[in-house]
Amino acid sequence: MAVLLWRSSSAVVTQWAKKIWSIFKDSKRINNEAPQEIDFNAEAVIISADESPSVDYFVKPFLVKKGIAATLVRADGDNRISAAWQGVKLVVVVRYLPKNWVRPLEDFRSAGGRIVYFMDDDLMDERSFLNLPTAYAKKIKYLATNKLSIIEKLSNEFWVSSEFLAKKYARWSPTILPARPEKELLAPRSSISIFYHGTSSHQSELLWLVPIIHVVQSRSEATQFEVFGDLHINRLYRGIPRVAVLHPMRWPAYVAFTHSVHRHIGLAPLMPEPFNEARAPTKFFDFVRMGAIGLYSDVAPYKDFIRNGIDGILLPNDPDIWIAAIVELVSDAARRDRMVQAARQRAIELTSL
Repeated sequence: MAVLLWRSSSAVVTQWAKKIWSIFKDSKRINNEAPQEIDFNAEAVIISADESPSVDYFVKPFLVKKGIAATLVRADGDNRISAAWQGVKLVVVVRYLPKNWVRPLEDFRSAGGRIVYFMDDDLMDERSFLNLPTAYAKKIKYLATNKLSIIEKLSNEFWVSSEFLAKKYARWSPTILPARPEKELLAPRSSISIFYHGTSSHQSELLWLVPIIHVVQSRSEATQFEVFGDLHINRLYRGIPRVAVLHPMRWPAYVAFTHSVHRHIGLAPLMPEPFNEARAPTKFFDFVRMGAIGLYSDVAPYKDFIRNGIDGILLPNDPDIWIAAIVELVSDAARRDRMVQAARQRAIELTSL
């Protein structure tokens, strides 16, 4: 990301890039892109690519029902934490076994620990994933199928998710785990939706927002962020919790989509680039259609259009200021509602001119 930011031809943007990168490094330091806080006093460790349906629907509820306290560790994380597993008696490997975990798990088992392998798809028979996308099939083969002999040697026990898998891999004498999510996974949650709906012509803005959203999401558990983008954008935002990257859509589909959803806070930053000089304040109307209040860069075309504090908020392009403004607005529903009503009324008035 740093390289992309630093290629800007604008000296002003370069200055911002330095500050953005500083904030991004700080936010990574604070969060360290970890799945959760790791409880080294837990009785069990779940090694998984990430939080997943496999963990939440099967493994975690099963352990809870057994009264076993467990903590999740990312498979691509630092395997040296195994040295801190003081009270851990059980390790559950979910689906995939990265090479860097083999030796720590061998040591763990040699020291008397128990290892369970859990599988909820047929990952050991290449015929089962012949019709899958090539990249996904290669991943399965590299992290599971090719590790079969190692997994069988390491594991004391096997858990599967279905009768089909239990019969096919009967030699494992596996335990079938039912899909039994905990109640909290089914309970509705209230959240504040933040979004940036920019097209591919807004690459600078999409990059500029990454560290800002990273910090905002780390400060609030109640916020969801939504952005449009391709695979590149998905990768940029992948390490940030509670982010949805939507596939770009044509205008008629976008209008229908924004008519059908309700959002809370819309973001409209604008960087000082030549292509942005001809922009119009159309995002104001997109935000009104979704019932959202907008935060806008205090530059044209918003500077002379938005009534600051009445039907929107104008902000200098300073990441710290944007972070503070978003966090404050998240916790002030009355202010959001007041400005949303004013923005809608003004939009209606403008249609009659």
